[in-house]
Amino acid sequence: MADHILVHLNTVRPIGPFSVDLPETRFFFEQLPRVFEDADKDDGLRWHNHGARTHEGKYLSLPEIVSLHTNGENNPHIVTMAAWASVRDLHRFSHRMANHVEGMKRLRHWVDRSEGATAVMWWDTPGRRVTLEEGWNKLQRLRKDGPTEFAFTLQTRFDPPGLADSENFAKGAA
Repeated sequence: MADHILVHLNTVRPIGPFSVDLPETRFFFEQLPRVFEDADKDDGLRWHNHGARTHEGKYLSLPEIVSLHTNGENNPHIVTMAAWASVRDLHRFSHRMANHVEGMKRLRHWVDRSEGATAVMWWDTPGRRVTLEEGWNKLQRLRKDGPTEFAFTLQTRFDPPGLADSENFAKGAA
């Protein structure tokens, strides 16, 4: 078993009105089961978790999400977090799996990027399930401090803790 796993949190907050009655929202929620099914079949995936977080910091249940009719800054952050065996596995899934790529392209205009980074990565211990709030705090740290060993991006990565030979890390890189 590897000493570390790569945990990735991604969040989107829709621009404009948000309700399950709108085409973009409907497409997003119809796409999620397909993306999760693809992820579950992926050998590089260790676990995934998802939810929706209000601007007050409350995580919503599915019935609460379905009943929302919000707009702009009051829209929830839709949060997905997953643990991967390597950077290569994450990159392959997020940038080469058809359902995921199609969704990202189609909804690019739907995502509010005004708060800064929408994704963060970090190394963690295999077998430990990270909470969505822990992931959210990592994203906030990335937004505040930029990429560090604690919270980084796919473009600016750090080696797993204790890995002296960066060549080993490069083998797992995209």
